Amino acid sequence: MINLSYAEVKTPEPGLPWRNLSDVERLKLVNDSLNHEFIVFRESISVVEAKENGQIIVTLIKPLQAKERGVLLFDLEEYLKNVIDLSLVVWLQPLGDRNSLRNLRGIEVKK
Repeated sequence: MINLSYAEVKTPEPGLPWRNLSDVERLKLVNDSLNHEFIVFRESISVVEAKENGQIIVTLIKPLQAKERGVLLFDLEEYLKNVIDLSLVVWLQPLGDRNSLRNLRGIEVKK
């Protein structure tokens, strides 16, 4: 049985303080928050973008296994929600196709 208890709950929107910041200021706020806490965030994650709609786009500095990556991203999102704004959501920037054989054959994977 599927639990749909949160299916109709409205997604929180970023507060006015977050929305009033420029792109550069939002990015600085997120990076400054990470620099004050948890060394694992600083060593593993690079913040690429902090959007007005609350999306935080990150990339991994070092490769991690899927189970480690998932836990790290959930912990990061929970931390940012508690420290900055409840509406923030962390997204991992997708990587391009790194398969060298497909690249040599000229096969292109559409996104």
